[in-house]
Amino acid sequence: MPLNDLVDYFNREQRRQYGDAIAPRDTLRMQGDVVVADYAGLVLSSRFQPILPLCQEGVYGHEALLSVHGKGGPLSPQALFMIPTSADEIVYLDRLCRTVHALNFLLQPDTGGLLSLNIHPRHLASVRQDHGLAFEQILRQCGLTPEQVILEIRHDPTGTGDPRQAVESYRRHGYRIALDNVTSAPTATLWDALAPNMVKLAPELEASRRDIVLDAAARFGTPFTLQLGLATDLALRHGLSHVQARALAPPAEGLTGPTWRRGAFP
Repeated sequence: MPLNDLVDYFNREQRRQYGDAIAPRDTLRMQGDVVVADYAGLVLSSRFQPILPLCQEGVYGHEALLSVHGKGGPLSPQALFMIPTSADEIVYLDRLCRTVHALNFLLQPDTGGLLSLNIHPRHLASVRQDHGLAFEQILRQCGLTPEQVILEIRHDPTGTGDPRQAVESYRRHGYRIALDNVTSAPTATLWDALAPNMVKLAPELEASRRDIVLDAAARFGTPFTLQLGLATDLALRHGLSHVQARALAPPAEGLTGPTWRRGAFP
């Protein structure tokens, strides 16, 4: 399906599912060579940051990062998700962001490896059942499958949310799971519930706590580990498998991971 037709299709499906009050006409649109979405007077767009392996045969991917712009300038994604007032609107906005990312990923001329997408905690709590099914249908329209996608679930050190039901559903559909922004050692219960394919440590995580988390990741069989912002030499020294750092490869509209990877591993 041509891209313009695909954008029109998603706009019709959103209106059908959520109604005009939540999903007004033509929310998704082309802006030059990329897809953007309009929401509450703001423009939502994508930037991709490489997730780079430290061994030549390691899997690579790109995390899709949300850019939010209004008349007053840029806005943080955290501020954006304070706007919705209902569970349905949270689900709509979270899927809208991921649809923008999937369409822009589709537009890239070269393979970007795995596509890593953030799931907002309020989305996990708002979807009642069969997490991942609706987004799987969106992905397949974009020529992607859940097996190509990592869903990033933010670490909640207070333990106020229980992601087990959502994660089990995501896994049934084939998605990989990442535990994101780890600021302290997750509980054994959380490790067991998520069984994450990837753990992404917060930049500020102290060395002693990093070692505890990495030991637990090894015990629970988590294959991929990275600490955001670390340079390659430090990542190797700490036994990490991947790097994701602005100094190495900053977020960009296009995919840059494979080129950097070929340069790093001649």
